[in-house]
Amino acid sequence: MQQAFKYIAIAAVLLVFFLLLSFDNIAFYFSVGNPTSGFYYEQPSSINSSSQFTNNPEIQSGIWWEDIRDRQSDIRYALNLANEATAVGAALNEAQQKEALKYSNLGLILNPEYAQRHNIDPTIVEYKKKKCLNYIKKYKDIAQEEAQLFNIPASITLAQGLLESNAGDSQLAKKENNHFGIKCKKKCIGCRCVNYTDDTRYDMFRVFETPWFSFREHSKVLLKKRYKHLFDLPKHDYKNWAKGLQAAGYATDSSYGKKLIKIVEAFELDQYDKEG
Repeated sequence: MQQAFKYIAIAAVLLVFFLLLSFDNIAFYFSVGNPTSGFYYEQPSSINSSSQFTNNPEIQSGIWWEDIRDRQSDIRYALNLANEATAVGAALNEAQQKEALKYSNLGLILNPEYAQRHNIDPTIVEYKKKKCLNYIKKYKDIAQEEAQLFNIPASITLAQGLLESNAGDSQLAKKENNHFGIKCKKKCIGCRCVNYTDDTRYDMFRVFETPWFSFREHSKVLLKKRYKHLFDLPKHDYKNWAKGLQAAGYATDSSYGKKLIKIVEAFELDQYDKEG
């Protein structure tokens, strides 16, 4: 009889265990070893992660269990984004895919007249636009969080991310998680860097553990003295922010500010400033 009760107890424990596993709306992801903040909670870098919760109150943005509750299933969200990108790519035949490689993701958005003048297949134009929209969908929450913490317009963060990373398709973004063309510190102390040709073939760029770290470092870069005057602007004034970034030398492109403004307006990114 005791043996029977023993087996029943084991069966009950296993049943409870499998029932707990079946609740796929709960997922815990922890990472240890953040060189800047010690222990922190982190959602997987491959999904729409908008928060890193650290023991530093300055950059806490919520309560981790509320974040899990509200997001429901981040894994399914990530798969949906991947499926969307796959579906858009599948809409192109082999010849269209080869043709699409000739153009950047932002080029046909910044210069729609070019596509019309050169009779570029509308399916390719739509494909490029969809890649940009997927990028915005994936990172808008992070941009809004940075806006709340550092008063940088979310529209500017998204526009710079789109432009600097070619909507996430640049080698620097895909391989090094660097979405903003952030270069290495002078002596590369406390960071990792790799060589990519930019202004010169010797330029060194930062390597980040996840895209989130890239967004946070972008915010820190804009807190430097050379950009300090931009924070006197209203957070919704994306036009003067864009012009100010160019004037302060964020990029060497003489059309940098105009491009940022055009990206904001093409995708109505200023809506995230109002929500942020």
